[in-house]
Amino acid sequence: MEKKFLHIDVNNAFLSWSAVEKLKRGEKLDIRTIPAIIGGDEEQRRGIVIAKSNIAKQFGIKTAEPIFQARKKCPSIVVIKGEYDVYRKYSDRLYKMLCEYSDKIERFSIDECFLDMTEFIKPR
Repeated sequence: MEKKFLHIDVNNAFLSWSAVEKLKRGEKLDIRTIPAIIGGDEEQRRGIVIAKSNIAKQFGIKTAEPIFQARKKCPSIVVIKGEYDVYRKYSDRLYKMLCEYSDKIERFSIDECFLDMTEFIKPR
């Protein structure tokens, strides 16, 4: 029987998870609705774009480009520092939820998993 795998990859995970956490803390602005990125420390002139909002994508901002280049494309970009404890928390929740669907799961990265769905997908 041919194996069937489902690839789960959270879109803009770090930015999305930061947005949800900030809203839970009472912040009014949803960073998913503005040109925003998760990135390094600009004051130390370090850092790249780790994640970006869909609006930031419209300015041509790319993952892994230096923040200073992102600023050239969109001077009003909001840079948010990473919250790795938050990302681990949401990643663990995602993994736990996916384990409800299959015990044959492999974590690929903090925001990606592969599930073996062979026994759930019927051949045509």
